[in-house]
Amino acid sequence: MRGGGLDLKLVSRLSLLTGIGAAALLVLSVFFLTDQAGTSYAEIIYAHSLTQKHLKPVLLISGLCLLSFVAFVTWLITLYSSFKIAGPLYRFSRNLEQAGSGASPIGVRKDDALQDVSALLQESITTLHRHYGTLDAQIRKALDLLDAGRPGSEAELARVLEEIKSQVRQVRFDE
Repeated sequence: MRGGGLDLKLVSRLSLLTGIGAAALLVLSVFFLTDQAGTSYAEIIYAHSLTQKHLKPVLLISGLCLLSFVAFVTWLITLYSSFKIAGPLYRFSRNLEQAGSGASPIGVRKDDALQDVSALLQESITTLHRHYGTLDAQIRKALDLLDAGRPGSEAELARVLEEIKSQVRQVRFDE
């Protein structure tokens, strides 16, 4: 199940691992608080001086370990998520750089984000290539008519030039 481009299964697994890590640190803390004589945690609570002696370092160490673990998990989620965005953006920039050269557009991986934007970009580049192909064919036709120099071909040349003007107007962005 995906929610807003974020893999919820992955987030739930990482949250579960974080909870298990926190529980493990708590168990280790309890074992550290017991002394070598085998007293239980309940006896240690009653022996207040022993608890006060070890409580601060144990809480500090377990808190730092847990904080480090959570920071690492957060970093992994951020890295994973950024690759799902950065990869498609890199491919988009390559597609835009190569759009005029006639190279076919590069698609994004099937599990990356921005699938809809990628499809629109690929469609736009394909349409642009088709437009350039049509425009090139019309220009060649006009040049052939000029080179032929047949009498009475002025009307056909004017028609071809109008088609070229119409094609050019389709892609003008400043209008």
